[in-house]
This record gives sequence, structure tokens and C-alpha cells, in this order.
Amino acid sequence: MYKEYEKENLKYEHSKTICHFAELKVNPTEAYMVLLKLNADGHVDMSDSNQWMFQINYNGILFCRSGGYKQELYDLKRKRIKNDIYNVAVGLGTFLAGTYALWAIWKEFSNCVC
Repeated sequence: MYKEYEKENLKYEHSKTICHFAELKVNPTEAYMVLLKLNADGHVDMSDSNQWMFQINYNGILFCRSGGYKQELYDLKRKRIKNDIYNVAVGLGTFLAGTYALWAIWKEFSNCVC
């Protein structure tokens, strides 16, 4: 649909035609489910008169330009790795602080006993 937008062909297209344009190796039913997902996410608009007709909207254009679901998945993975590194760093810092505190307490008690 984005390629059709670039050609300034903004007409509604049937999911079978969209499948053909995009050279997708899916059946029209699966293409329809993909388009419903894109519609739910706000990237395409569904025709009020015909549920099989879709048109890309401005959010869809921006979404396509920013890399689509592939980029979204990459960003999510990168965010998870960043959070994991942060959690390990916090855990390590807490462990080191606790170890130092126990060492300081042990040192104080050993000085008082002797």
C-alpha cells in the first residue's frame, strides 16, 4: 500500500490486490487479517461501505518509513537488553554494597572483641 501511495494512487484496494502488489505469499484471508491488524494499530483505514477495502493513512506512511513492525521488534529487543543490563548492574552494585557493609561490621566487631 505504501508503494501505491508513493505512486499517488490513493484509491482503496481489495486485500487480494494488495497481496498481489506486495508479492506476499499468503492467501487473501491471511492478508485480510494482516490488514485488520494494521487497521487496529491505526496504520490503515477501512472503507465504511466495504469491509474488504483498505487505504493507507498518514500514520501508516510514517510507520512504513520508520521501518514498520520489523523496526518495532528490533527496538523492543534493544530495550529489553538495555533493561537486562541495567538490572544486572543494579544487582551487582547492591551485592557489592552489601558485601562492603558486612565487611565493615565484621571489622568493627573484630576490633571491639580483641
